[in-house]
Amino acid sequence: MHRVRISPNFVAKCIIMVKNIIVLFFLTIFLGCTITNPKVNFLHPVPIENTSSRTWISGWISVPENRTENSSNLIKLPFIYSKAPDSLRKMNVPVLIMSGGPGNSSLHMANGVVNTAWGEKRDVFVFEQRGTRYAEPSLTCPEVDSLRIYGLVNGLWGDSLRQLKMQGVQACYKRLVSQNIDLNGYNTLETVEDIEALRKVLKIDKMILYGMSYSCNLMTAYAQTYPKNTAALILDSPLPHQVNYDEEAYRNIDSILIRITDYYSGSEQFYRQWKNYLHSVQDSVFEVSINGKSFRYTKNELIDIVLFKMSSHSSLKEVTTSIQNITQGNHQGIAEVINYYLEPSGQALGMRYSLWLSEEIAEEKINVINQQKNLYSWLYDYQANDVSFEMGDVWKVNSLYLMRKWPNSIYDGSVLILSGQFDPWTPEWYGITASQYLPNSKHIIYPEHSHLPGFSEKGIEDINEFINQIDKGVQHRLKRQ
Repeated sequence: MHRVRISPNFVAKCIIMVKNIIVLFFLTIFLGCTITNPKVNFLHPVPIENTSSRTWISGWISVPENRTENSSNLIKLPFIYSKAPDSLRKMNVPVLIMSGGPGNSSLHMANGVVNTAWGEKRDVFVFEQRGTRYAEPSLTCPEVDSLRIYGLVNGLWGDSLRQLKMQGVQACYKRLVSQNIDLNGYNTLETVEDIEALRKVLKIDKMILYGMSYSCNLMTAYAQTYPKNTAALILDSPLPHQVNYDEEAYRNIDSILIRITDYYSGSEQFYRQWKNYLHSVQDSVFEVSINGKSFRYTKNELIDIVLFKMSSHSSLKEVTTSIQNITQGNHQGIAEVINYYLEPSGQALGMRYSLWLSEEIAEEKINVINQQKNLYSWLYDYQANDVSFEMGDVWKVNSLYLMRKWPNSIYDGSVLILSGQFDPWTPEWYGITASQYLPNSKHIIYPEHSHLPGFSEKGIEDINEFINQIDKGVQHRLKRQ
């Protein structure tokens, strides 16, 4: 009798095949998904490792790149549905959470938010926005990063560095267009339809939508378009569609800095010293050695030192100390700023440029922005946003509003709005503006907090309480049916 020798490769392939069969069976029974549906692939792994103790249902959904075009390309977007253990699950109204930017990745949050008080007892899912890091295609711009880093390393600063960056923007645009990527398809309203397509695939009745910063705008647009599928909204540091961000950015930074210096020092003395110092060094070029390498910088990088402090809850109290140091000639913190710019961007810049130019810049006026720069003269020549009117000359996308109408219906479901008292990017008055268009909203302003207070201990506690109230409402409706 001959013994049959089975190779290790054959055994490994059999194990993979059995795992795939189990996954297919699970999806068919528990999700009721049609496996033959060509628009979703549950077998292709997502590029994030499951480090939680929960079961993931993950995959890729294929959607049109531009739904206004009949012959649109298809793009692929990964998603992760993280199921709470049956022993812990309270209700099965899942939370969809997506990151902001625009241009930030969302997929990594699948391992983190499930450990929060509001996420540990319910299903949570994350969805990678089109064009971001793990989407296919991913609209990253390594050309911009490499030229910025090259310029810094070679002693460039100010306008020379900005011109080099613009060359990178143009090179990235040409590369993406040469790959037959339709940049007009990367906008909020397309992502609204992506979310709806995924909801249908996963056969979810209602969702609680959690947005942060820019994605608050996205989640609100979805709720306006599909109110019956929205159980509630959580808007952490909202950027409402009703504001023209670039026309207000300089005022926001200036106003919040006044508040911070007054709150932590009892007077506006530090603010006045800060303005006077920056005016005095308006045309100065400084030099610093970092790890034996010389770098040049201007007053704009000094502003970054302070804004870095203003952007974190834990460092708000350090703003006045930083101002005092800088105005006395001690530019402590400049190495941190330069090292930040020496690192590749964490955002998919091509997605960011396409969305912002087509949705925001398209509705703004350059003369209003210039008036703001002149009014807050200490910020003159500082770029409060890395997307500008000038960029539109090389990054050519159409205004979103040529082909689309923004949803104008009122979402009257439950909404929780969270704002930081000292947020320079989406200040508390943005939360007030958002609440005016959301009649059933509750707005909480967090003292001594900056951007995204929803990730603070108190913010997590308030979100958990809000979601529990939504659960009770769902239970009450089910009992009445």
